[in-house]
Amino acid sequence: MPRISRIANDAALSNSDKLLGTDEAGLTKNFTLAQIGTFTQANYSNVDIANGADNRIITASDADSLNGEANLTFDGSTLALTGSGTVSSDFDVTGSVKITQNLRRTITTVTPSSGVSTIDLTANDNFVVNLTNESSSLVMTIASENVGQSGVIILKNPSSVGSFSMAALPSNMLTPAGASVNFTTSANDTSIISYVVISSTQALVNYVGDFS
Repeated sequence: MPRISRIANDAALSNSDKLLGTDEAGLTKNFTLAQIGTFTQANYSNVDIANGADNRIITASDADSLNGEANLTFDGSTLALTGSGTVSSDFDVTGSVKITQNLRRTITTVTPSSGVSTIDLTANDNFVVNLTNESSSLVMTIASENVGQSGVIILKNPSSVGSFSMAALPSNMLTPAGASVNFTTSANDTSIISYVVISSTQALVNYVGDFS
């Protein structure tokens, strides 16, 4: 085996740099870093990356394969998604939101319990209340995160009216000039209460009745 006469630190490695070693037959050989890298990648690398390109976000394809997503990129400042996205919790935006198509908002159905219909503003912006033939009332629950929220509450009267009536709105739902709401109580009538939340204890509301 050749004698190593001196040892030098190499500050800049290159593919042509060599390492001294022996092959499986015991012969002494110089292996380049490029040869070692190619061999290691071909025989010992368990992770393969497909569709790699600049700014593409890497996702897992299976237990040992990765994929560069062409429709999901990040250039250091902008996260770009081509296609649909789903957010299962809060999505906070500190800047403005620009929508170039329609904003589709859902409606949560509220079922009265013993005549009480609870409008929980943490569940949605818009609600429909299927009122029942009994003495009915609304309860609005507001959290601090709901301040600035607005929407509508749709009231649908029962198909037949006997003992149906509506109680006054709760104290956290403020009407213009503090007026009492004259609810329509005819069968199958539809009414709307629009609202905007101004504090964790107050929502400004306006009632429009009889859309039958």
